Amino acid sequence: MQKRLISILCAAMLLVIISFSYGHASTTTVTLDGIANAGWWADDLTSTYLYVKDKADDSYFFQWRYGSSPALPWSNLTDLITYLNSQGFDWWLESGGDPFGAPSSPIWTSVFLAKGLYEVSLAPDSEAYNLSDYWGENHWNAYVQMYAAYGDGFNYGEGSDITDTKDNALNYYRANVDGMTISLKEDTNLYFYINDTNSIDNAGSVKLNVSVVPEPGQVVLFVTGAILLVVWHQRRKCYSC
Repeated sequence: MQKRLISILCAAMLLVIISFSYGHASTTTVTLDGIANAGWWADDLTSTYLYVKDKADDSYFFQWRYGSSPALPWSNLTDLITYLNSQGFDWWLESGGDPFGAPSSPIWTSVFLAKGLYEVSLAPDSEAYNLSDYWGENHWNAYVQMYAAYGDGFNYGEGSDITDTKDNALNYYRANVDGMTISLKEDTNLYFYINDTNSIDNAGSVKLNVSVVPEPGQVVLFVTGAILLVVWHQRRKCYSC
């Protein structure tokens, strides 16, 4: 009796381990920094950039992109704003990535994923990001855009899903967006970024779990295996009676 009990417990533990291992191996975690991984969708997100516009005539007063321009003459956002305020015009900032802290890093981050169906959710320890942190305002979101190398695009949430606190943003996304699915038509690099016109006044981060949704055949195989294991133990029990 004791041997049968130990055998059944071992079999149950094996099923749990197999199930956990499959789920763990099929989940990819992607972390996006509110500054370094933010940029405007219509711009080139392979390198950091910083533009200053003159709002009077919508012309560019200053344009910089990593790799194609000299080093920035300012070391941080405060120095830049101090300089612009001394120039006597109404300015507007456009930026992507972290031109002051990590100028050589590309804006978007990517993972390679096989063709198939995936579920996207916030990781349990995810934060949210504030789009107006430098100015002392609260515009919290966890919105992320995804772009497959073959051409398809996907959204986790929306740019308009802004709330006044980090907790409200996380609660909204967990209740209304978590579990969304994306279908990749082929094996591809999937690029992730925060869609924002001005990255350098942001703060915070967001972390996503991208999990494989098992095909029906995989589920059937797992359930069949579990049933066969139970039947096998029942038969052994009968033979030993």
